[in-house]
Amino acid sequence: MDQLFCMRVYTRVVEHGSFVRASDSLEVSKPTVTNAVAQLEKHLKTRLLHRTTRRLSLTDEGRAYYQSCLQILGDIAEAEDSLGAARASPRGHLRLSVPNSFMHLRFMPELPRFLERYPDVTLDVLLTDRAVNLVEEGVDCAVRASPIAPDSTLVARHLMPNRRITCAAPRYLASRGTPRSVEDLAGHNCVRFISPSTGRVGDWLFKGPQADIVFAPRGSVTVNSLEAAAAAAIAGIGIAHVPDSLVYQAIMDGRLRPLLLELVLPHAPLYLVYPGNRYLTAKVRAFSDFMAEIYPGEGWWPDIVAAAALQKPPVPARRGSRASRGRAGPA
Repeated sequence: MDQLFCMRVYTRVVEHGSFVRASDSLEVSKPTVTNAVAQLEKHLKTRLLHRTTRRLSLTDEGRAYYQSCLQILGDIAEAEDSLGAARASPRGHLRLSVPNSFMHLRFMPELPRFLERYPDVTLDVLLTDRAVNLVEEGVDCAVRASPIAPDSTLVARHLMPNRRITCAAPRYLASRGTPRSVEDLAGHNCVRFISPSTGRVGDWLFKGPQADIVFAPRGSVTVNSLEAAAAAAIAGIGIAHVPDSLVYQAIMDGRLRPLLLELVLPHAPLYLVYPGNRYLTAKVRAFSDFMAEIYPGEGWWPDIVAAAALQKPPVPARRGSRASRGRAGPA
């Protein structure tokens, strides 16, 4: 038995979640892949994978052995790289996961530059707000907009801060007035976001003098995506509370005005994460460096604050007009 070959086959099966996809990736026959895994299990005298007609899953022993395989194969690859120029020549297929909101600023517009710089790299981009299991789903790296657990085995590279910005279109503020405090928001039509994962409408959090201020928005429109909430604000429907990455450009070009900036709370930063016990390949290293290159370490906050200082306040609604007497829509 060629144990190193069998280990390579096994890790590829785990990462692709399929014997067929592993055989395609390795350019060997499916029986060769099946036989390699069977030889490993016979040699180790333990079952590594649960097999059903629908999916594969790791046994506890299989998960532990997979991590050991990654370490061993990584050490071999690192030794080989040290003798050649593989580190300087990223190549191969890179599978990555990014949040939906990440598409809206810089990522796609800048991606051609990455592909031109590294023509031997191909990308598989998984758009999801779910925290994917990188190992079991065969993902090389992921952008996360959520805290990384202290006991996580992932390595996290900080990309930029992340904030939720309260904002509205100038024409909405001209007709309804500009809120100067959290209490003022109660008199406005707020675009509510209902989380697809929890089915609950999210509260808006602000920085208070002693503790965070929790505001329950009320309004005539509820959406199940933050992108839709930002679009509703741009359309003049009401006030939204969304990630700054979704509204940065609209604020810069004057389609939206940021509100209550002195009360903004920092949100979970954006990170690029990859398995800590996996050898950092040239393609992942190159992509990590590229992401740090295109995203500012200080985030969008300085630009947003500067834009807010330069924007002229909207013309207020005339006292006594129907618009100025308007109330927030139904919850």
